Amino acid sequence: MKLPQLSSSLLAGLHCFSVVAETMSFTRAAEELHLTQSAVSHRIKKLEQRLEVSLFVRRPRHLSLTNEGEQLKLVVTEQFSAISLKLLELNRAKPFGDFIISAPPTFSQKWLVPKLSQFAEAFPDVTLHLRTRNDLIDFKAEAFDCAIYFGHGRYNGLISHHLMDDAIVPVCSPEYAEHHSLLDNPEKLAQCQLLHDAAPWASASLSDEWLYWANANGLELNGTNHSFDRADLALDAATCGMGVAIGRIAYIQDYLMSGRLVAPVDRPVKSPYSFYLVYREEHQGNAKILAFKQWLESQLN
Repeated sequence: MKLPQLSSSLLAGLHCFSVVAETMSFTRAAEELHLTQSAVSHRIKKLEQRLEVSLFVRRPRHLSLTNEGEQLKLVVTEQFSAISLKLLELNRAKPFGDFIISAPPTFSQKWLVPKLSQFAEAFPDVTLHLRTRNDLIDFKAEAFDCAIYFGHGRYNGLISHHLMDDAIVPVCSPEYAEHHSLLDNPEKLAQCQLLHDAAPWASASLSDEWLYWANANGLELNGTNHSFDRADLALDAATCGMGVAIGRIAYIQDYLMSGRLVAPVDRPVKSPYSFYLVYREEHQGNAKILAFKQWLESQLN
């Protein structure tokens, strides 16, 4: 006998056989399969012809399996059970349900949210909940799936994936730069109003970001001047001519391209910290987090 090749019709016949063999009734099998009784009978006959064996002994009001039918039932039941389990496993691996993310406010506004609709379209069964904050998450006490941190990347009990580095550079309005003769004159910054992001990273002090840039460029700056609890507020204040802000490259591209801000002292310095995706160790393999991680990486390539 020629070995039968698997096909959709053969698989349909085997599935029909498994239901008839389980119920031992063409009528009940037809009801379960949403077919007519004659359609079920036709599929079984076609399967028997293809296999060149009889699978059932048909008597009035009585149906029983032949020896070949008993053997096939054992195999088919085992294999269909394995398929059902694998389908259930695959379905559980599909991203779905509530997905709660924490991310820094300005990163969310300037980088993440403008792109987030693409993630929502790619994973329509995921319901996004974005919460913005600069401090670190207590994953044991708070119901977050993952977070984006701007930091050093080492967090006890958490998996950390590097997303991207950043650099910082002073920015101000074109009018402010001209009025204070700032173009290529970094020493003039000492006479300017400096605008600070009060929380550039977790546990940062008020002027850390400005001091880091100044030290890298061998400059001394006076005072702390004005501060804001979000980087975008400092940038917006700079566009209004309030002073000079430290701009992260990840945040300022639109400002520079539109001409609302300029970088009069074009000496960017690599930031001491980077952006990371973090989550609990026990959430390795979580379908939603893996999907989000892969999507983030696709946006950065």
